[in-house]
Amino acid sequence: MDTLLTIIGVLGVGALLISAWVFVAAAKRYVSGDDLEAEMAAMESDLSPYRHWANRSTNDRRQNREAIVFPITINGVVIEHDRRRNLDRRRAA
Repeated sequence: MDTLLTIIGVLGVGALLISAWVFVAAAKRYVSGDDLEAEMAAMESDLSPYRHWANRSTNDRRQNREAIVFPITINGVVIEHDRRRNLDRRRAA
């Protein structure tokens, strides 16, 4: 029984030391901000998986001045009428 309690005590002290080391390292990094600039630069990279935005184009795709007249053929499919009925479609969404 004493051996079991000694093993549990040693493992407990080891876990306490590891958790204290992790906490101190995280607090040091948080307070100093050493890696913050490097992380932000990495997130700004085009290769970053955390980048959720795309660079804006200088031209607006909605500036199409041509009116679409129905019926129209697109990719070999004839579309008889416009399925969008509301004039202000953004408001309806």
